[in-house]
Amino acid sequence: MALNRINGKEDLYVGGLFGLRRKQALKEGNITHVLSVIKYSLDFDPDTFANVQHLSIDIDDDADQDILVQLPKMVRFIESGLYGDVSRPGGVFVHCAMGVSRSVSAVIAYLLWKYPHRFGRSSPTTTPEQAVTQALELVRETRPIAEPNSGFMRQLGMWWEMGCPADSDDAVEKKPAYQRWVYERELDDAARIGRVPDWIRFEDEEAEKQRGLDNKKDGKESGLELRCKKCRRVLATNPFVIEHRRKNNAERPDCPHYFIEALSWMRPVLEEGALDGRLVCPNAKCSASIGRYAWQGFKCSCGDWVAPAFSLQKSKVDDVVVGPRRDQGMATTADRMAALGIRTPPGKSAASLVPPTDAAATSPPTAAIGGRKENL
Repeated sequence: MALNRINGKEDLYVGGLFGLRRKQALKEGNITHVLSVIKYSLDFDPDTFANVQHLSIDIDDDADQDILVQLPKMVRFIESGLYGDVSRPGGVFVHCAMGVSRSVSAVIAYLLWKYPHRFGRSSPTTTPEQAVTQALELVRETRPIAEPNSGFMRQLGMWWEMGCPADSDDAVEKKPAYQRWVYERELDDAARIGRVPDWIRFEDEEAEKQRGLDNKKDGKESGLELRCKKCRRVLATNPFVIEHRRKNNAERPDCPHYFIEALSWMRPVLEEGALDGRLVCPNAKCSASIGRYAWQGFKCSCGDWVAPAFSLQKSKVDDVVVGPRRDQGMATTADRMAALGIRTPPGKSAASLVPPTDAAATSPPTAAIGGRKENL
C-alpha cells in the first residue's frame, strides 16, 4: 500500500510519495497534516489539500545525514496534528519517497517520545538498540518494508538515550551529547581529507558551561590529576583523561603516554593550524615540553591508535590522586606556587608550608605521585 496506519489509537499513517495521490485513502484517514521527510511541495490538487497543514524536511536517505537534529520539529508537528485540536481530532500522514527509511524514522521517533514505557523506559536493562528495534517492529506490523538506514537507526538510539527531547524545535541542539557527536563527525571528516578541523571544541570549557547550566557549584573533584613535573601546574584532571586499550581489551604493557581531550590551555598552539606539533606547559615561567598532538592521530607504542591524539609523556608529568576534600590553606599555597612557576622543594609538600591547625592534628592524607607517596 501507498500508506499504512500504525497500530494504535491515533490516525498516524506512514508511506511513500504515491500515498499523496490516494485521495480516497487520505479522506478516509481524515488526514489534516502531512509531514514530508523529503524536499516536497503540495502543489497539486488544491481540493484535496486545501485545509491540510504541511511540513517539509529536506533530508536525503543517507546514513551520514543528520536527521537527529530534526526529530523534535517532526515529533512536535505530528503531535499537533493528532492532538492539537481537541474538538476536531485529525490524522497525520508521514511520507518520504518510498516509505522505507526517512518517514519510518520520523514515526519511530514519535512513538519513542509518546510511549516511552511501552518500549522499556522504566526498565534499566533496556538498551537504546532494543527500544528502537521494538518501535520498528511495531511499524512493521502494518508496514513490512520499513527499514531505516543504519545511520538513522544509530541516531534514533541517541534520541532515546537523550530522553527524546522535544520541548522545542532546537531541543536536541542544546544537548551536550549531540554537540559532542557533531564535533566527532567534524573530526572524522577532517581526518579523512588530512586537514585541521574547522573549529575546535575545548572540553574543559564545555564542562564549565554545562556546570553553569546545571547550577552546580565549582569544587575540587576527587580522582586523577596530571601535573607538570617541572612546575606542578595541573594539566588535566580525571574527566579529561582518555582510556585507551587494544581492540581485544587484552592486558598491555605500561604505556608511556597519557592521552587527554583538547583543553583550553592548548588554544595558542592548536589555533596555529598545524596538523601536529609539540605541547608545552602553559605556565609561562616553565614552558617545558610535555607532549605532542596530532589531529590525524598516531599509534601509541602500546599498539593502540588514537585520533585525534593529545598526548602527555608520562616522564614529563606526575600523576596525583586527590581526595574529594583538601585543606584550603594548602590548596591555596600550592596554587600560588604553581602560578609562580615554583615547584615544591624536594622532600616537602604543600601541606608542610601551611601553619598547622587543630583540624590538621592528625596525619594528613596521602596520595600516590609517580609511584611514591606525597602528603596532601
